[in-house]
Formats: sequence, structure tokens, C-alpha cells
Amino acid sequence: MKRSPLSRVESLIRKVVEEPFTWLAGDPLDPFRLATHLVRHYEDAPNDGTWPNQFTIYLNPDDYAEMAAAGLPELEAQVADYVALLAERRGLHPSEPAQVAFEADTAELPRRAHIVASRHAEPPDSHTEVFAVNAGQAVVTAIRAADAFLIVQGRQHVPLDRPVTRIGRRMDNDIVLDSSSISRQHAQIRWRQPYFVLYDVSRHGQTAVNGVAVREHILRPGDVIALSDVMFVYGEGRDEPLVDAPLFADEELDTTMQKPYE
Repeated sequence: MKRSPLSRVESLIRKVVEEPFTWLAGDPLDPFRLATHLVRHYEDAPNDGTWPNQFTIYLNPDDYAEMAAAGLPELEAQVADYVALLAERRGLHPSEPAQVAFEADTAELPRRAHIVASRHAEPPDSHTEVFAVNAGQAVVTAIRAADAFLIVQGRQHVPLDRPVTRIGRRMDNDIVLDSSSISRQHAQIRWRQPYFVLYDVSRHGQTAVNGVAVREHILRPGDVIALSDVMFVYGEGRDEPLVDAPLFADEELDTTMQKPYE
């Protein structure tokens, strides 16, 4: 029997969802990319109140130990934040927020995760439930409160109103720079509460802040960013100035180039 176009599409979506999540050896797991993978489970589920409310991610024991040393509760909360944010951006409205949990499994290969999406009849404990309900909105609210922006070449005003802004010559970047001196994937500006952090992902050392070459830099109002010969000024409209603070000890350069609203 010939399958309908709709059934073929549904089969393709299911295949994509069931593919294992992998990342490169030596690179940290990207919580935003993982959340993008998890949100696909919502897209493949019927909108009848039976959407998943629990994502369990099974990891190789060595990968699990590495993440546990860096702080698993924080990583689980961050992935849950991004899942809620991405679901909202895609017009998906689960009846309740999903919880995220990492587990060790000796059957898993290194740098590969097996994801089980499930639904539990009993809600999680009250503290976790309240935190998860507010988590996605908390990210949006914090970004809006920062009221951050870039001035490009002294002319164009670009608001920073998303968790990740990607800059480069390639057309799938969020800020596209038509200049041969700019790498296809040149820089990222990521929200790391309560700051925006600039990352150089060009690997050519052509990113500088206030005349100093950087790989990563917490942005402050008035910072002058140079991506090769293209200049930006970073600004904020938040009421309370931030005190100086070092970059988080567990921050690592993240070269993932997935757009945040795909």
C-alpha cells in the first residue's frame, strides 16, 4: 500500500527524533543544541495532553562523571530552561514543563547520548515544579531586563534579545556581515546570567575587545568589539550596573552554530 505524504513526513520526523544525540570528542556538551534535539519530541507527540514531562539522557559513564564534576543540577536546569524557551518560540504549549535528568549507562558509547522521553502521572515535587514552570520565562525576562544591543559600524542598532546571537559571513547567521575579512562563522554572543559573553569561533584570532584579542569576554556597556575590520559597540539599558566578576570557571568555548529559533 502506498503511504500518504503525511505518513511519510511523520515517519521522517520520528526517525529524526529517535537518532542518538552526539557531540565531538574534546568538546563540551552544548545544552542549547541538546534542548533543540529534545524539543523535537514535542513536535512528534499528539497535542492531547500526553506530551512528555520527563527527559532522561543516558550517557557513557566517563561522560557522566565529567559532567557530574562540573555540576549536573545546573546543566539539567539549563537544558530545561532552553527546552521551555524553544517550545514557546515554536508555538508549542505543553501542559506542564518537562524535567531533565542525566543518567550513566555502560551500554552508551563515548560522546553519545540515548534519550528517553516519558510521561509520569504524578507531578514532580513542588519545589522542582515551581522552578521549572518559571525557568523558561525567567531567561526571557532576564534578557529583556538587560536591554542589551549592538551598534554596528556606528549606524545599525541590533537588539540582543535571544540566548544566542551568531555573527558571520554565512547567510544562516543571526547577524550577517558581507565582508571577505569576516569568517563564515566568526563570533557568538551568548547569555550567561547575568551577562552576555562574546566568544570568538573563527579560530583565526580576528576578534578583539577594546583593542585586545580575545577568545571569550564578558561584555560591558561601552565595549568596542572588532571582528576583523568590522566594528561594534556594546550597550545596555538595564537600570542597575553590574559589578566586575570573572568568567565562570566552567565556561568553555562553544563553537556550535545552530540557530536558536530553528
